[in-house]
Amino acid sequence: MRNSNYQNRNRSRNQRFGGNNYEQNNSYNFVQNEKKSGAVYSRIKKGKNEGGTSVNAWRKTKNGLMTANAFPVDGVEHASQDGKISMRYVVEVVNRDMGTTQTYWCLMSKDTKKIFIKELGLVISPNGSGVTRSGKRVTGFFGKVY
Repeated sequence: MRNSNYQNRNRSRNQRFGGNNYEQNNSYNFVQNEKKSGAVYSRIKKGKNEGGTSVNAWRKTKNGLMTANAFPVDGVEHASQDGKISMRYVVEVVNRDMGTTQTYWCLMSKDTKKIFIKELGLVISPNGSGVTRSGKRVTGFFGKVY
C-alpha cells in the first residue's frame, strides 16, 4: 500500500485522474495578421497603351477604404542619370468614406514595377502576400514608404 501511494505521488495530475488537457495547455491558437492592402497588376488589352500595365490597388485606413487606379500616360521610357528606367503614370486615388478623389502624376520603375506617390508618401508594389479578414488570398502592397 505504501509503495502505491509513493508511485501516485510522483505521477502528474493528468496521469492520476485520467485526463489529458494537452489541447488546453498547449493551444497555439493565434490570429494571423490580416492584410490591409493589396494591388493587382494587369495588361492593357485595348487602346493607346495596349500592352502596358494598369494597376488597381486598395488600402484600409482609419479614415476608411482608399483605392488607387494607375495607368500609363504615354509609352515613353525615361532614363535617370543613374541608368534606372521608369515610365510616367497617372494615379487616381479615391477615399470612399470621405468621398474625395485626387489625381497624381507619378513614375513607375520599369524593373521593380513600383509606383511611388511622392505627395502622399505611398508606394504601390507587386511584392507582398497574405490573407484578408474574409479569407481571400491577396498579393501586392499599397502603403507607406519606409
